[in-house]
Amino acid sequence: MKTVLVTAFEPFGGSARNSSLDTLRLLPDEIGGVRLVKRVMPVEYVQSGEALVRAAEEIEGLAAILCLGLAEGRAAITPEYLAVNVRHASIPDNAGRLCRYERIGDGPAARFATLPVERLVDRLTARGIPASPSFSAGTYVCNSILYAALAWGEAHGVPAGFVHLPLSAEIAEAEGKTGRVPTLAQSTLTEGVAEILGVIAGG
Repeated sequence: MKTVLVTAFEPFGGSARNSSLDTLRLLPDEIGGVRLVKRVMPVEYVQSGEALVRAAEEIEGLAAILCLGLAEGRAAITPEYLAVNVRHASIPDNAGRLCRYERIGDGPAARFATLPVERLVDRLTARGIPASPSFSAGTYVCNSILYAALAWGEAHGVPAGFVHLPLSAEIAEAEGKTGRVPTLAQSTLTEGVAEILGVIAGG
């Protein structure tokens, strides 16, 4: 049985919840004959990449890596097209590290996702789920873990990618943000990620 590593992030930025983490917890353990190994990643620049690599190396016969993250303010599920070799944000990570204009490492300026972004978006829109490609994963921890996943995947022949999720309507209600930011129902987020994993399962 093929195995896909699916990651999500812990809460950050003062929030008690994270749409990606809620979604990860609601996914089944198997989709389309593919086993899902689910892991929660720290919102820390270096540690997130290290944790992802450790998780990937523990899985024999790993078929793909799918990372999930929260993009509050987006109104659709957005598969990322690339990661850039930059760490830069106005807020620190959960370890207190504030990065400004830093390179991730000695790798290329950008790494392109090796999951089929166009097919993922097409599948979601065909199912009536709001989706669009994204050509910027930002320069916070989401971008850093995608860069790490793509570097490891390139070295080991494993396709990898990242999907940003909007804030769920349920979290928005709990945090008093209803009507202030775009949201999607948690059921839609879970369905959308399951559809993405169905595409991955089908090769």
